[in-house]
Amino acid sequence: MRYYFIVLLSSTIFCSTGFDVVQEDTVKIVEAGGDVNFTCIFPGHVPSTKAWFKQTTVGKYLQIVSLDLKKQLKWNSSFEKTNRFNVTKVDDYFNLTILKTKPSDSATYYCVVSAYETIGMGSATRLLVKDAAADRNTTLHQSLIETVDPGDSVNLQCSIFTESCAGDHSVYWFKQSSGHPEGVLYTKGERNGRCKNNTESQTQSCVYSLHKNNISRSDSGIYYCAVDQCGEILFGRGTQLNIREYFDFNPGLLALGISNIMFLALVVVLGIKLCRSQIKTSASQTTQDEDGLNYASITFRQKPLNTRRARAKFTQDQSLYAQVRSHQ
Repeated sequence: MRYYFIVLLSSTIFCSTGFDVVQEDTVKIVEAGGDVNFTCIFPGHVPSTKAWFKQTTVGKYLQIVSLDLKKQLKWNSSFEKTNRFNVTKVDDYFNLTILKTKPSDSATYYCVVSAYETIGMGSATRLLVKDAAADRNTTLHQSLIETVDPGDSVNLQCSIFTESCAGDHSVYWFKQSSGHPEGVLYTKGERNGRCKNNTESQTQSCVYSLHKNNISRSDSGIYYCAVDQCGEILFGRGTQLNIREYFDFNPGLLALGISNIMFLALVVVLGIKLCRSQIKTSASQTTQDEDGLNYASITFRQKPLNTRRARAKFTQDQSLYAQVRSHQ
């Protein structure tokens, strides 16, 4: 099986690649005991042979399963007998599912499709299985929060301290955010960490870094490091990268705000003047009405008088005259 994979890879040098094979995810992260699915999409109009391969953490290639032109499945016996590996085959995709994952399933998985003299291979999917029972003698440390300004550079670090497994480690960095719930893989197993050995305590400490330049808002998120050591995957708690927010000064918006305030003040002043003018006009009208009163003569009648002298005196004394006064 291993040699078959090597032959397929070598043949790509001499054969044309007339179609693409798409593996949708570059990294898959799953808790031990969970299920995981790998996609493999390709043009379905051409009869082809499909196969899934596993590249272990030590670099060994193993064929898991293949589907020939007659639609017959051929399993590697070491995978078939576990009853944990299944495939879904349709004309244009050939998906692989692993049930009840184990830490030993952590590896890189390739989908290869061959048709006549044309071979297509997916970009690979890295599976990382979290093991709750990982080696307690190994510690992985990440700073919890990093805050930077837009345009700055940042150096995220991942430190590993181990007693049981010294030597090179494969380190993976990936970012998890709302837009990419599965994570975006940044590095594919770097081994260029700075390591120091302590002969007295027989421990080794290594520091791995992820450097990013010209930070922008799109870089915010949680960055995890995962270390592959001796076939075991360890995960850091993640570093939250925060980008400082600044108010963008806009002179146009400021001028618009000031003009709105001035306009409102002008409306208030004009309203006050209009009210005062109406009050003065009303007061003047009231004064004119009071000065234009007319007085009329009023005659009071009393009981009839018996004597002629009394009637004459009454007529003279009881007549009242009103004076009319006008103003120009």
